[in-house]
Amino acid sequence: MRHWVQEVRNFVYSYHFSTGLRTTISVVVPSIAFSMMGDLPMGIVVSLGALATALSDVAGTALHKRNGILTAIAFIFFTAVGTSLVAPYPILMTGWILVCCFANSMLLVYGNRGGNIGIACLLVMVSILGETPSSPASAMIDCLLILGGSVWYGFLALLLWQIRPYLSVQQMLSECIIETAHYLEERAGFYEKGADKDFDEIFRSVLAQQVIVSEKQEAVRELLLKRRSAQQGSTSINKSMVLIFLDIVDLQEQIMASQTDYLALHKDFEETDILEKFHTLIMQFASELELIGTAVAAGQRSLPKANLRYEIEKVQHAIAEIRRKLPTLKERARIITLTSILHNLQDMTHRIYNLHRLTRLERVKDQTIDPRIQLASFTTRNRYDLETLLNNLTFQSHIFRHALRVSIAAVTGYLLGQVLHLDRVYWVLLTIVVILKPGFGISKTRSYQRIIGTITGALFAAGVLFTTDNTTIIFTLMLICILGAYSFMTQQYTISVFFTTPFVIFLLHFLHPAHLQNAELRVLDTFIGVGIAFLSSLLLWPSWEHNYLPSYMTKMMQDNARYFEQVIRLYTKQEFAINDFKLARKDTNVSAANLMSAFQRMLSEPKSKQIHGSEIYHFVVLSHSMMSNIASLANYGLVHGVSFPKPEYKLIHQYMQQHFDCIIKLLEDPTYKPAQLPASIEAFETLDVELESIFQRRQEEINQGKGDTPLRDELRETKIIRDQLHAMLSLLKDMKKTIDKTIAD
Repeated sequence: MRHWVQEVRNFVYSYHFSTGLRTTISVVVPSIAFSMMGDLPMGIVVSLGALATALSDVAGTALHKRNGILTAIAFIFFTAVGTSLVAPYPILMTGWILVCCFANSMLLVYGNRGGNIGIACLLVMVSILGETPSSPASAMIDCLLILGGSVWYGFLALLLWQIRPYLSVQQMLSECIIETAHYLEERAGFYEKGADKDFDEIFRSVLAQQVIVSEKQEAVRELLLKRRSAQQGSTSINKSMVLIFLDIVDLQEQIMASQTDYLALHKDFEETDILEKFHTLIMQFASELELIGTAVAAGQRSLPKANLRYEIEKVQHAIAEIRRKLPTLKERARIITLTSILHNLQDMTHRIYNLHRLTRLERVKDQTIDPRIQLASFTTRNRYDLETLLNNLTFQSHIFRHALRVSIAAVTGYLLGQVLHLDRVYWVLLTIVVILKPGFGISKTRSYQRIIGTITGALFAAGVLFTTDNTTIIFTLMLICILGAYSFMTQQYTISVFFTTPFVIFLLHFLHPAHLQNAELRVLDTFIGVGIAFLSSLLLWPSWEHNYLPSYMTKMMQDNARYFEQVIRLYTKQEFAINDFKLARKDTNVSAANLMSAFQRMLSEPKSKQIHGSEIYHFVVLSHSMMSNIASLANYGLVHGVSFPKPEYKLIHQYMQQHFDCIIKLLEDPTYKPAQLPASIEAFETLDVELESIFQRRQEEINQGKGDTPLRDELRETKIIRDQLHAMLSLLKDMKKTIDKTIAD
C-alpha cells in the first residue's frame, strides 16, 4: 500500500503531470470562456492553437524555450493558413498534404524540439481537414483564432516559467533520482534467492532500466548544465541541484561498480542467507533514493528513514560469522568479493546521506562545485541551421525516408477517405502521423498501443454516454480525460490514447450530438489509419535496426576503450584529469543506452530482420559487464586510492588495448584480417605469481597471530585489481568470438 501511495505521489510531483496540468489549463480555459459567451465552436478553435503549441513545447533553458515557442507559433499559423485556403479543393489539398507532411517530418533533424513542432503543425493541418471548408474570410478568422490560442499558451508557459524557473529542472532531476533508485532495485535482483535460475531475465531488466537512467541523465544535463547560472552556482537552489546531479551520476557508477560474477557468488554462498541480507540492504538504499527524489520534486527537505550504517554493520557481522567457519586463507579469499561489495555500499551510504543534506539549502552554502569539472563540456550543442536540413535531403538519411513515408501514407489516407466518403478523415490522418516513426519497431509498437487505447477508451466513452445524459458529469469526465491524455503522453502512450479517445468523443458529443456513433467512428478510423501506417512502415523504405547496430557497437567499444584508458591512469601513476574521466564515463553510458535501445527496437521487427539477434544481445551483455568492471576499477581507485601500484598494470593495459583495437576494426570492416594476439602475456603470469607469494606471506603472518598489516592491505588490493583485469580480458575475448561468429555467418 505504501509503495502504491509513493508512486502516486511521485507522479503528482513529476514533470509529466505538471506538463499535463499546464496543457489542460491552456486548452480548457479558452473553450470555457467562449462557451460562456455562447460560442463554444470558436473557443475550440482557440484551444486547438493552444494545444498544438503545447505539444511543441519541450523542456529547455529560457532562451531555447522562448525561441521554440515563437518558432512553433509561426509554423502553426503558416500551416493553418495554407490548409484553410486549399481545403475546399481536393486536388490542391492532396499536394498540400504531401508537401506539409514531408516538410514537417523533416524537422526531426533538429531533434525532439523540431520533431514536436512538426507534429504540432500536422495536428493543426488534420484538424482543419475535419471541418467543413469555409470562405477565405471565414478561414482567415479561424487562423487568427488559432494564432490567438498559440500566443495564449506561449504567454502562459513563459509566465509560469518566470514564476517557478527551477520547477522543470527539479522535476527532471527528481525523475533521474527515482529511476536510479529503480535501477538499484533491478540490480538487487541478482542477490535474491534463486536469482541464478533467472539470471538472463534479471540482466535484461537491468539493461532496460539503465537505458531509462541514461536518458534521464541526458535530459538533466541539457536542462541544468546549459544554464549559466547553474554553472556559476549563483543561487543556493541552483548549486544544490548541480551538486545533487553530480552526486547521483557518481552514485550510479558506484552501483555499477558492484558488478561481480553473480553465478559464482550464488554457488559459493547458496548454503547461507548472506545474499538475501544483501538484497534487503540494497532495497533499503533504493527506498532512501526514492525519498530524496520525491523531496527534490516537491522542493522539500528529505531526512533518512533507515539507519543504513547500522544495517551495514549487521551484514558485516554476518560476513564475519562466515569467515570464522572457513579454515584456510585461500577459502577466506572468497569473502573478499562480499567485503568489496559491502565496502562499495558503505561508500554509497556516505553519498546518500550527503544527498539528503543537499536538499537542505542552508547546508549547500559551504559546499563548492569542483572547479576541475567544466560543466559546459558535458552538454551537446544543437544546430538549428539550414545546412543540417540540406545535409539530410538524401536517400541515405533515415529521416528523409521517414518524411517520404509519412507524406505518402497521409496522402493515401486522405484519398481513401475521399473515396469512402468518411465523415471525419482527419482521425485517419492523425493516426498515421502520430504512429509513423523513423524506425519500424517503434511504429509497430505505437500501432498496437493506439489500437488498444482507442478500443478501451471508446468502450469507456460509450458506457458513459449510454449511462448518463448529464452534461455536468460528462464535462467533468472530459476534463479528467484531458489531464490524463497530456500527463501520460510522453510516458505511457497506451494510457494517453485511452484518455484521448473519450475526450474527443465527449467533445464531439457537445458539438455534434451523435451519441454512440462517435465511438464507433473513432474505432473504425483508427483501424484504417493503423493499417495504412503499418503497411507504409513495412513496405516504404523501412529502416531496419540491423543496418545501424554495427555503428552503435563500434561506438560502444571506442568509448569503453577510452573510459578504461582514463581509469588505468589511476593505477599507472599517469596524469589523471577528473573532467576527462567523467566525460569518458558519460560517453560510455550514453553509448550503452543507445546500443541497448537499438537492440530493443530490433526485437520489435519481423524475425527475418533480427539478424544475429542472439549474438548481438550477447555483445550487449558483455559490453555492459565491461563497463561495470571499468566502473569498479574507477571506484576503487578514486575512493581508496592505489597504495601498491604494480608495473604489470601498464603492460596489461597495452595488451588489452590491442584487443579493443582489434574488435573495433572488425566492427568497422568485417573483411579485416587481424593478427593473432597471444592468449596471455607474461605480465599476467607475473602478477599471479606475485599474488600467490603475497598469499603465502600473509598466511605466515596469520600463523604468527598478526592482524591488520600492510601485507593484508596489499593482498586485498592486488587481488581485487587482478580479478577485475582478468574478468575484463575474458570479456574482450568473448566479444572477439562473438564478432567472429557474426562475420562467419
